[in-house]
Amino acid sequence: MSGLEQVLAVVASTTTSAVLNPALATAAPGGPTEPPPEEEEKASSQALLILVSLLIAALLTSYYLQRWRIRTVHETVLSIFAGMAVGLVLRFNSGSYIQRMVTFDHTIFFNMLLPPIILNCGYNLQKTSIARNIPSVLTFAFVGTVISAVVIGILVQIYSFT
Repeated sequence: MSGLEQVLAVVASTTTSAVLNPALATAAPGGPTEPPPEEEEKASSQALLILVSLLIAALLTSYYLQRWRIRTVHETVLSIFAGMAVGLVLRFNSGSYIQRMVTFDHTIFFNMLLPPIILNCGYNLQKTSIARNIPSVLTFAFVGTVISAVVIGILVQIYSFT
């Protein structure tokens, strides 16, 4: 697993707890108020420090696990747990403005971060194992596509009647 995948796992797991906070999804009764510029700058600096610290921790964890040849735990698992711990600390100990700054934006993940991961995995595939298993790969690809198209078509048809 590459460093990019670990970094993305840390960022995703860090911000998951903030996304699950329903208080962030609803605005205050008086309307959303913007903090003063000094407080906004301080909060953005703290959010940046948190994310950069997690990225550095993920890279160092990966480096030392590979250097010491520790195979019992994968570096992604440690990165996810570190992100979850930081997310819990942020959820319970910080202001809502910092939580909003580190929330997970799924559109950025799916449009900018996921394609390089998929490309990296496809580039590093062992071509001999794919060639050996090409009948089962193609079977699952075509059958899965047909099943997905039928299920989505049925759901769209059902939804259009309601």
